[in-house]
Amino acid sequence: MKYLSKDPDEWRKKESEILKREQERTQKHRKRGFYFLILNLVVVFLFFFGIRNYYAQLSIEKSPTNQILIVCEDVHASGTPLDVQIRLYNNSDKKREVTVSEFTFQIFNNENQQFYNFKQSQPVKATFEPFTSRLLFDLKREREITQLPSGEYTIHVELNINGERTSAQKKFRSVERYQLIVENLNDFYFVGEQAQLKVSLINQTARTQDLRVDSFTVSLKHDDRTIWQNAVKTKPIWQGVKVGEIIDLVEKISVPFNEEGIYTLQIDCVVNGSTSSLVMPVACIKNAEKSLKKMKIYTDAPKIHSLRSPLQFSVYILNDSKDQIFIEVEEIMVSLIPSSLNFKKGPVRMWLTPYSKYEIFKFYPYSISAITQPGSYKLLVKVTTKNDRLDFESILQVNE
Repeated sequence: MKYLSKDPDEWRKKESEILKREQERTQKHRKRGFYFLILNLVVVFLFFFGIRNYYAQLSIEKSPTNQILIVCEDVHASGTPLDVQIRLYNNSDKKREVTVSEFTFQIFNNENQQFYNFKQSQPVKATFEPFTSRLLFDLKREREITQLPSGEYTIHVELNINGERTSAQKKFRSVERYQLIVENLNDFYFVGEQAQLKVSLINQTARTQDLRVDSFTVSLKHDDRTIWQNAVKTKPIWQGVKVGEIIDLVEKISVPFNEEGIYTLQIDCVVNGSTSSLVMPVACIKNAEKSLKKMKIYTDAPKIHSLRSPLQFSVYILNDSKDQIFIEVEEIMVSLIPSSLNFKKGPVRMWLTPYSKYEIFKFYPYSISAITQPGSYKLLVKVTTKNDRLDFESILQVNE
């Protein structure tokens, strides 16, 4: 008999070879799967070991029920009043009656010498709502400290809270310098305009002294190139300048803006051999924005506020676009009804970079006299230009 393909023996031989190859391939896949399984087990082990080791380093202690917070800047400019506040936080989720006694506030210099000391032995009782704070001490109300020599200082606070002794401390640094102040500088100018500036100097050192002005220079730079500079003559000697006192170096200096662009205005003044510099960006444009449609107003004012706590918030105008905006604002109005607060400002030239905010009003803690009674207060803001207007309204609930 003839076979058109292979005879049966050849087929059996061929099937045997195919089966052998399949078995070898299966063994390879099994080995590969086994190695992959081992690798996954190692990764999982390392992952859980790492997580366990990470959480083992974390403290399992709960936050203390009574927490003391020292509020002050890390760097203090000598010649200005030192601003320090001590606040007590109730980290409990329950309302508590607290008695504070034997309060001690101290400031030490870097040689551990006591610079200032305040003690209050008389007990003070207060009621704390859950997760709220109270102001315990405000340095400005007790003493104005301005003559603070350069160096590092430590604030140390101790007090008894319901009979339990608690303490806290914080370091800050005091810096002595001569600070320049520029008035009447706009964010931008139109081509062909001149800025008319007044420049003053503050003695932010720890002592009254004679100031010798060796040089005073105003420069306008573009792309690190000085395109205009003026060495201004000023009064050479200022005698008996007190701590924090301001002297007027130049009543009026003109700075020309002849071409469109983004510039840097730099002022350098050498006082008693020490150079003080001030660098500020300023733009020169052809046309300003006329519409307020790319902007909106918002505030960080709380929705609910307690009369027992200091209130501080700001109102901003936000550039809600990817474009640079140069706009002339005719008037800004902020009122808090029914309080006596009624703020007005204008005209103002604003330069807003993409998605940036511009502070147009700030409510400081010392303005709290405007809010004397609990109730519902309405914050109204209005920003107007020659061609447009932007309004904003928010409610502030004030509780006792």
